[in-house]
Amino acid sequence: MTMGDEDESDVFDVIVMGGGPVGLTAARRAARGGLSVALVEERLTGGECQYYACVPSKALLRPVELAAEVSRMPGLE
Repeated sequence: MTMGDEDESDVFDVIVMGGGPVGLTAARRAARGGLSVALVEERLTGGECQYYACVPSKALLRPVELAAEVSRMPGLE
């Protein structure tokens, strides 16, 4: 598209940068409120997986993985 070629379908009330958990939530809320929304994501929409238990499990597993790594290093607790 070049400048000047815009039509009404190219105009949005809200543009959300990032399609991770926060971006998806913001886009959904704006759309539910009747606004037109464009979601811009460089890689995969969803970022961190939002399916059942995926994000919470990452939050719970990372500290355990980190503790395991630290326990392998002499002198660290």
